[in-house]
Amino acid sequence: MTTQKTDRALALSGIFQSATLVQQVSRTGEIPNEYLEASIKSVFALNPSKVVDVYGNVASQQLGINTLYEVIAHNNTARYADAIRYSIGILHIEKMLRKDNDLLSILRSRLETTESQLIHFDGLTHSSVISKLADIYVDTLGSLKYRIQVKGDPQQLQRDDVACKVRAILLCGVRSAMLWRQLGGSRLQLLLGKKNLTLALDSLRSSMQVDTHSEDENTH
Repeated sequence: MTTQKTDRALALSGIFQSATLVQQVSRTGEIPNEYLEASIKSVFALNPSKVVDVYGNVASQQLGINTLYEVIAHNNTARYADAIRYSIGILHIEKMLRKDNDLLSILRSRLETTESQLIHFDGLTHSSVISKLADIYVDTLGSLKYRIQVKGDPQQLQRDDVACKVRAILLCGVRSAMLWRQLGGSRLQLLLGKKNLTLALDSLRSSMQVDTHSEDENTH
């Protein structure tokens, strides 16, 4: 399996991780902090030397990798129906953004400004960081003539912190979508290349186990 194919699968998993997090937080108001942090990390990785550097490591995208694997390899679409819909919406927003250079410049500038302020906050998942990313989403991607309709528990969706997390996570998803496109990703490829994608996901799942074993050894 080539590095390009596994890199592309990792970026696509980043989209699905964001979509799955949106599905979870909109229903329960809660999401695993480590996956939220990994997704937020990706949105500030504007000049990575390697694709994996966008996410820190492969294991940080475990949620997205497993969701995508369930959908592609096992056709488990019913369980992840909303996540699939959000992923499609994220790809559509990225396509519109890609055609608007001015908006791209504004988005990058806002992210760079926010990144310079991170030292003032206690971690990437601090509520102020989430709020800033949500504002960036509204001010930039929110101006596009397309809206992702998020479904879930109405009580959860009325919470300001949940609404901010949804917007921030969608912004992270668009970051992964941009990376996926840059690596040659396309909808036609998704339709015709399921076998190759499954093999790439198998490779990523194997490397996650290696990452986990390495971390365990380092703690002893």
